[in-house]
Amino acid sequence: MLALLIATAGCTKPGTDSGTATGGASGTATGGQTGATGGSTGSGGAATTGTGGSSATGSGGSPATGTGGSSATGTGGSSATGSGGSTGGATGTGGSATTGTGGAGGAIVQKDCATKTKLTTPVFLNFENYDGIVTADKYATAFGGTTANTGSAYAGVYSFGDGTAAPALSIMPGHPPSNWAASQSVAQASAWGMGGGVWMGCADASTYKGISFWVRGTSGTGTFSFNINMESTTLPDATNAAGGGTCPGTADSCKGPSKANLPLTSDWTQVQILWSDFAPGSSGTAAVVPDGNNITGLVWDVPLAFHLDPTVPADAAGPYVAIAGDLLIEVDDISFIP
Repeated sequence: MLALLIATAGCTKPGTDSGTATGGASGTATGGQTGATGGSTGSGGAATTGTGGSSATGSGGSPATGTGGSSATGTGGSSATGSGGSTGGATGTGGSATTGTGGAGGAIVQKDCATKTKLTTPVFLNFENYDGIVTADKYATAFGGTTANTGSAYAGVYSFGDGTAAPALSIMPGHPPSNWAASQSVAQASAWGMGGGVWMGCADASTYKGISFWVRGTSGTGTFSFNINMESTTLPDATNAAGGGTCPGTADSCKGPSKANLPLTSDWTQVQILWSDFAPGSSGTAAVVPDGNNITGLVWDVPLAFHLDPTVPADAAGPYVAIAGDLLIEVDDISFIP
């Protein structure tokens, strides 16, 4: 079901506008080099040519293009004073490669839902644009457009294990008549099981009642759980608190809303979960009841069965240990319920 060869749910934006990408280079070339001869040739600040700061071309930092830097700070590109021709050659900050505010590059760090996509079609992830070639961990697709697999936000699938065996993630034939579905399996996991899910850009699905998908597989308990990640239940980025989520708690107190004990059988089965069916998540000490807004990810957990440790007496209260086993889950046609 969906396949775009792009790599990340919340795609990284350019650090600044076009002024930041070229301000250092353009500002130095016109504010410094041309500005130095502006006194004799008039190219530094003349209203007709003004390559140092002309409002017509602004290559030294015009407010129209910002290539030389900010019109507020860039004295080398001020169209009001034209100092890019005389002063700009010597001291113009708008053209300085080292101090020009327009020359700084890099990604903007922001919270998960600083950019959010309002969903206008219920079909979210159906894998039908998969090309049959790319590996599942590299698969991604657009969402948020008026039709499936279109839009400006992106989503894909991932998996994780319990540390005893590494799950395999693939895209396999889906729920008929669908061609493709996400598939995750592991052989002889022995700690607790495996998990996986959907990474995605922040979405607002609050106009819908809940979420629906098709699933099949095997687990130690015959069940699985399904969780929603939200900005408010996600910790801030560990390396830069300006990014990530907004949960003020810890890993133990930042939990997404969940639905446990969903049946998992070898036959394709449709699962429909209303927002009101989810157990509340937590954001520090505050309960989080989902309404479809600020969704940043979907997660499933496939557990092993547990039994009393065979080395202790049969009437002991514990401990309980996992029964090692093979696990499988396949997910298809993820949609929101109108």
